[in-house]
Amino acid sequence: MLSDHDRHELRIALEHQLGKRPTSTLMELLPPVGWTDVARQSDLVAIRGEIAGVRGEIVAIRGEIAELRAELKGQVTRMVAANIPIVFATAGLVLAAARLT
Repeated sequence: MLSDHDRHELRIALEHQLGKRPTSTLMELLPPVGWTDVARQSDLVAIRGEIAGVRGEIVAIRGEIAELRAELKGQVTRMVAANIPIVFATAGLVLAAARLT
């Protein structure tokens, strides 16, 4: 990893060879960090591919959630329909018990 001292030495050597203005331009073009910290085009392509994969998974999960929601609505409707006769039967038993007393 380059230190500030290394960058300063490079600047001085370049100023002797190129002059102040071209050296300043070149130093401005260099990244302020090591080259290992700079993303390459292939890195960006790989990340885009991963993002596309994640988006595909999200779409699949949303589809599964929609299927589960529809299934749940159907089950709730069946449960309500199944419980209506039980409610009427219980009400009938309560009324019959009330008449007996």
